[in-house]
Amino acid sequence: MNPGQLKLLELLKADDESGVIRFKHRRMLIFDADAMGLLRKELVETLGLERARRILTRFGYACGYRDALTSKELFDWESDDDWWAAGPRLHQLEGIVQVRLLRAHMDRARGVLESQAEWLYSYEAEQHLKHIGPSDSPVCWTLTGYASGHSTAVFGSDVYAFETECIGKGDGRCLVEARATTGLSQQMRALLEYHRPFSFEAEFQHLLNELEGRGKELAANEERAKALESHVLYLQEAIKEEHNFEEMVGASPALKRVVQDIEKVASSDSTVLICGETGTGKELIANAIHARSSRNNRPFITVNCAVLQAGLVESELFGHEKGAFTGAIHRKLGRFQIADGGTIFLDEVGELSLEMQMKFLRVLQQCEIERLGGTQAFKIDVRVLAATNQPLERSVAEGKFRSDLFYRLNVFPIMVPPLRERREDIVLLTNYFTQKFCSRMRRRICSIDSASLERLENYDWPGNVRELEHVIERAVLLAEGEVLFIGPLGRDERSAIGAVAAAAPAQLRTLQEIERDYIAEVLRRTQRTIAGKGGAAEILGLPPSTLRDRMKKLGIK
Repeated sequence: MNPGQLKLLELLKADDESGVIRFKHRRMLIFDADAMGLLRKELVETLGLERARRILTRFGYACGYRDALTSKELFDWESDDDWWAAGPRLHQLEGIVQVRLLRAHMDRARGVLESQAEWLYSYEAEQHLKHIGPSDSPVCWTLTGYASGHSTAVFGSDVYAFETECIGKGDGRCLVEARATTGLSQQMRALLEYHRPFSFEAEFQHLLNELEGRGKELAANEERAKALESHVLYLQEAIKEEHNFEEMVGASPALKRVVQDIEKVASSDSTVLICGETGTGKELIANAIHARSSRNNRPFITVNCAVLQAGLVESELFGHEKGAFTGAIHRKLGRFQIADGGTIFLDEVGELSLEMQMKFLRVLQQCEIERLGGTQAFKIDVRVLAATNQPLERSVAEGKFRSDLFYRLNVFPIMVPPLRERREDIVLLTNYFTQKFCSRMRRRICSIDSASLERLENYDWPGNVRELEHVIERAVLLAEGEVLFIGPLGRDERSAIGAVAAAAPAQLRTLQEIERDYIAEVLRRTQRTIAGKGGAAEILGLPPSTLRDRMKKLGIK
């Protein structure tokens, strides 16, 4: 029989009642090309390119080998060449590819088999480009497997088919060659492994080698991680030295009570709620607790709840998965996950919305977080410190703060006194800040004017310690000799102190007004130079970008 006379409908027997299609005694199936393309994509993404190639090549090899045996039983071929030529014809009838034979020669006696053909309309190249994209190497794996399997069955010994050109890797056509293994180079013989049955021993050895390589890679990554961790710890120490987080300046009974509370609670993992007016040093207290805890060599993460953007609060605290929302192009870890093993400090916790309060409560109760856009829950081990300048009990009564969250946070409350209630510490703080800014600005100041000290001690300090720090910084900046003088502390200078001042009280200035005037004075002194050596940013101890933002917010042009 001539292979060109093969007709698809004559080859197949369909049983309408059972729905079974047979080619001789073999059951046949009709598959959708896109389904096969998606299966290929899944194999590549799950197993990797090489393993997927092995599986699909062996699949094609089995199909070709079985087709050759079945056609031998079904038809009386005039020659082995006709039997061999039936393979490309069957491949075409099955809708896989159209084959245009360029040359073919087979001589069993001499062990020679050579052929070259052009593949047209390869479904495999089409599907690879559609679902995976262009490749660096040929992609018609099942087709070459089929050609190898069919030729091997006809020839009686191993035949290897391979692509020299492929549309799937950007060539203008798919060109395939087939040769008996006796005519192959040693390098080409190694590729025969793609056609052989699965070897557990070989695969196991391959996995062992891969695991060993991964182990070395992980060890190298661990070393890099340790180096980065050391760098982080160094930076944390530098921050502590700069801001004196571990040093509590003062000797008043009110401050001593706070220090005692810190010592009592630091060694535990209890949640602490730090309450106090703006500028009293709540973050300083939180850092002191962390520094004295068993977690002091782990991260200390600060979150200012008041400045978090409303739509990004959940992402900032809990993280998000890639694609969770528009602009989420990468997975991001939230502050809680970054603080795992350490401490997270939630400043201005009273500013959280009721919705976020509920999610935050769940974190405290279950010790786990779920990233925005994700479905997996992650266990975390974080100590929570919170701070507020609001009376949360009143917020609870007004329905602005959840009562269950308040009781969770209020395990160990610490009340930080305002500066007006610890006037004994004003002189100590003044000396401390004077030394700090003299060192930063390279100034020499030997003493502080006594009238200035009296003025400081009698001022009410609505901005508390932070306001005092800014006042001293400005005074050091403006100082022209070795004696420090403090200027007026209200919008109008008080004409007297004590009883006289009580008879004619001055209007108190806000902290924002003091900050604006101070920055404006520094800019005037530096001739409005912001960045660079001796610029306003350096004097104020701020990055130039931060100073520009503050100027914009305060209306300084």
